[in-house]
Amino acid sequence: ETLSSSMVGTQGFESLYKMRRSTFSYICSLVKVPLSEDMMIGGHTFVDGRAMSFHDGVAIALRMLNSGGTPEVVGSSFGVDGSTVSLLTQRFVKAMKGRAMHHISFPGSAQVEKIKRKFDKIHGLPNCCSVVHTTHIKFGSQNHENEENDGVLMQAMFEPDMRFTCISLGSQRNMNQSSMLHKSPLFENCERGAWLNGRNLKVPSGGGSEVKEYIIGDAGYPLRPWLLTPYQLENGLSLSGAKVEFNRRHSAATAVALRALARLKETWKCLEGEGWRPNNQLEAYWTVDTCCILHNIVIDMEGDKEEEKEENYSKQVRQLADEDAIRVRDALSQHLIECGGTLSSSIADAQGFESVYKMRRNTFGYVCSLVKIPFLEDMMARNHSFVDG
Repeated sequence: ETLSSSMVGTQGFESLYKMRRSTFSYICSLVKVPLSEDMMIGGHTFVDGRAMSFHDGVAIALRMLNSGGTPEVVGSSFGVDGSTVSLLTQRFVKAMKGRAMHHISFPGSAQVEKIKRKFDKIHGLPNCCSVVHTTHIKFGSQNHENEENDGVLMQAMFEPDMRFTCISLGSQRNMNQSSMLHKSPLFENCERGAWLNGRNLKVPSGGGSEVKEYIIGDAGYPLRPWLLTPYQLENGLSLSGAKVEFNRRHSAATAVALRALARLKETWKCLEGEGWRPNNQLEAYWTVDTCCILHNIVIDMEGDKEEEKEENYSKQVRQLADEDAIRVRDALSQHLIECGGTLSSSIADAQGFESVYKMRRNTFGYVCSLVKIPFLEDMMARNHSFVDG
């Protein structure tokens, strides 16, 4: 199985498919069994009669999901009929739903510990396990029947590295943020203690009380022992310093959800554009799940790209800091010379400066600065010199 040369073109693989070839190969391995069987039965070809490989089919589906264009537009760029593009995308989405859902499942205990350390290190929120947020996925203004599109309401948990977990989907027409939470596996499992049941955090300042594992969400969510929301003003009274600080850290941490959603929608443009119109609500749910799975896979397999960016930035910061340190040291040494003048080597002799003059050099420099103007004028007028000239 190979990828036809026409599937890459002049843009380059990563630019076109928003991932490395190694990531693409992994995705192909996930869906190979169900999708290759469908493609063999369908006997898909390019418009010029060339046979289409399994990898070609996956590439076409990925391009359909990330371009935001219509099946006809995507197909024309590859020499494929628009109906073939739609069919391949539908089958790819179904295959991903059936074979790759573990990529967006609730994290295990070991992963939860890593997440908690990140939230504590980055945002100063110890024992925090995730951010929960609800958003609306539009899929354009109209559905496949050219009717007004309700879209999909999505509730998800977000990790510090912008991964999605524990996704719940519903109809915008029938649900809101609160009702979605109460009907979700997140609410059910946290209420009965199946999730967020790891080690408690002891709080000495709280009279020996303990804080259980928790997630955070905006003020639209109910306050629960496992779901912490920001403090609100009560009776017009201002918040205490501790509450203001909690809200500040809470706000900074919840921003990861907005960044993750922005990245998701920017990469997988089918979620917002007019090009891809799922045939029904179930297919819409599958498409959202698939895009979130792909989002996570890219982070898991290509996280080193972000780490490389951070390392390059750190190197630049360290280099600038080193340069600043050199400039500061040079400026300070010049300042000391200008304030204290220069001291002939014979004046200090072998005993050392402090032994001879009973003070440090910086104290000597300060004494010189006190008498510099009158004393220097007298010395210049008398033109003093050593006996050797």
